[in-house]
This record gives sequence, structure tokens and C-alpha cells, in this order.
Amino acid sequence: MDKQSGANESRRGFLRTLAVGAAGGIGIAAGVDLSPQSGRAATQSGMRCRLLGRTNVKVSQLGMGTNRLKGQEAVVKRALDLGVRYFDTAECYVDGNSEITLGKGLHGRRDEAFVATKWHTDGKTLAAELLASLDASLKRLAMDHVDLIQIHGAESVEQVNSDELMTAFTRARDAGKVRFNGVSMHENQVEVARAVIKSGRFDAMLISYNAFIGERVGPVLAEAAKAGVGTIIMKSLQPVHGANESEVFKGLSGNPYQRAIQWVLRNPSVSTVIVGMPTFDELEENYQAATTPVTKAELDEFHAAATMAAVGSCHLCGACTGQCPEGVKVAQIMRCLLYHDGYGETEHAAELYRDLPASVTAAACALCSMCRPVCPWGVPVRERMLRAHSLLAQGPRRDDVACHHASTIG
Repeated sequence: MDKQSGANESRRGFLRTLAVGAAGGIGIAAGVDLSPQSGRAATQSGMRCRLLGRTNVKVSQLGMGTNRLKGQEAVVKRALDLGVRYFDTAECYVDGNSEITLGKGLHGRRDEAFVATKWHTDGKTLAAELLASLDASLKRLAMDHVDLIQIHGAESVEQVNSDELMTAFTRARDAGKVRFNGVSMHENQVEVARAVIKSGRFDAMLISYNAFIGERVGPVLAEAAKAGVGTIIMKSLQPVHGANESEVFKGLSGNPYQRAIQWVLRNPSVSTVIVGMPTFDELEENYQAATTPVTKAELDEFHAAATMAAVGSCHLCGACTGQCPEGVKVAQIMRCLLYHDGYGETEHAAELYRDLPASVTAAACALCSMCRPVCPWGVPVRERMLRAHSLLAQGPRRDDVACHHASTIG
């Protein structure tokens, strides 16, 4: 098994310092269902399923993110055995190896899975280019169709309203290559999400949501659910990854990573939450989070800890976007730091940082005596930018990679 040693050892070391005996011995249970009237179905494994918006398709409430997936076909098969039915990938994850691995893992069991991948548009990308991208993804996946195709890392309303995009989707759908369409987003999440809802063009959206940004993003999820747009959640673990783990969450009654997932799942507007889990350990831990009953008191305890961790932690809220007069992409660089520090993905973080155009990296911060971006949560922006550049700038640039900017981190 291909261990992600840095992230996994960090997580295991952290958990050893916590009183997690109850979480460690919970086993398989009936499943998180804080809304008994929701009519959610459960698989034989105990995994709960929820409707993905207007698609009328039920997907597992825990989905598998694959941006660290390379060669772990056995983990994919085990996820299927546990009732995971939603799988998220992209053409650029691990230089295309994510799609290859996922396709091999689902071989012979394709009908059990809901597969989502992504394509890129700047709002002007021609339909022919998008269709070629989809065909390349299908070849790597060894599939004749995907269930959901999404804009990767949409940052603007123009991308959402692209006529070329809709032309490409319509042609692909009519050819039987895709079933539904959606949008993923990082920067300007609220603006982009509301544009997605208003357009009426999309079946689903992939959006960050967690205990740090619940008040800001929660209302948008409710609006999406009302409009029939499925809501796929990423970055659920950010409060735990981004905080002072050894102190802020010490003494919780349960595993904080599991609580972070359970906190998201208590929102009835959430269709599914995707978490990267390329190892058996992470898969089993996240499965237990999605299938173990949790009390309101336990979730309130976690939320209180996250609230304490909020000050001084990056929320990836995007408030810093556009503030730097030198054009430094502060939010994207903060996301690279999260991957480096929180997830232990040092190489991935460095590659994404080096994919940024040189003019928007934090190199300019060394020459600037007064930092203009102000974080509403008290993050020392210039200090973090200098640290990111020191950690991540060394090495060759990857000019030929399709996923060419850090805003596309899944």
C-alpha cells in the first residue's frame, strides 16, 4: 500500500495525544442521520445515501476524493465494499494518474459508482477543447461515460455563464459521455455559487464548507438545495488541519477528524462530503465518521473548539483576494500552505506553488515593507507569504501540466 507517510504519521501522532478510545472502538453502526424524516437510504454496509439535487440519484453521504490517488486500486475496491458510491477525480490529479487508478479500482464494478471528473475553462475555452479534455479523461478512466463533469476551480461568473461550456456539455450528454454537469470553486465561492444557482444550468456544485466557514457558506447551501442543485462538500477537515492541533482539539470526546466530517453531515442541505483517503487507515476512519451516530452535544463541543481555533487560522474565505497591489495570489498561496502544513503533501504543495505565474507568487513580498492585504481572522499575511515562498519556490516549473494554477486544488 502506498502510504502518504507525512500526512498519515502527523494524523496518527496527533490522535495518539487525544482521548479517542471511544472513537477507536465504535465499529460499524447504523449511520449518522440527524434528520429522521429525510428518507435517506442506507447501503448494506450502513453507509447513508442522500439525493444529489435534481438528478434524483442517491449518492453515499461520504465520497472519495482522489487528488492523492496513484496506484491504490485496492483502496478504491475497499471503499466500494464499505458503501462509498461517490468518487471525485480530475484530469490533473497526480498528473492524470488519479483517473487511471480510479478506473482500475472500479473495473468490473462501474455500475456501483457515481464518478465525477473535471475540465477547465476560462469562460472562453472552445467546446472542441473541452470535449477533447473529456475524451482524454474517459480514456484514462477506461470508461465510456462519467456521471458528472465539472468546471474545475471556477473563479468568475463568466466561467459559469460560458456558452461554449454549455455547447460542450450538451454534445457530450447527447453522445452518452456524461449525465450531469457541475461547477467546483475555491475563490469567490459565494459569488460563483449564487451564479451557478441563478443560471439554472447546473445539476451540482463542489464547494468548501466546514466549521470555520459555516456561517458564510451555510445559507448558500440552503439556497442550492431549494433550487435542486446538489451540494458536494470539500475541505471539511480544514479546521483540524489548519489549527494548532495539539492544543485546540485536545480533550475532545472523540476523534476530531471524524467530528469535522460529522459536523458537515448534520446539515440537511449537504448531498455528500468528499475526503481524500488514499490509504486503508484513512478510509476506515472516515467511514466510521459517516456511519456512527453522534450527539448534538458532541458536535457542539467540536464547534466550540473550532471557534477557538478560528482566530489566526486561514479559513480560505477569499477575503484577501485582490487586496495585494502587486497582484500576489494570497488565497491560492494560503491553500498551498494548507496542503504543505496540514495535509503533509509537501511535493504536491510545491508543485502547485511553482505552477503559479512568477509575477503572482510571494517573491514580491520580500521587497514590500508594508503588507496591504488584511485578514479578518488575524492571519499574518506577509509572514505566511514569505514562509510559503521559502518552503515551496525551489525546483523546476511545470509549464506543461493541464492543472496549471493553484486555484484548482481539489
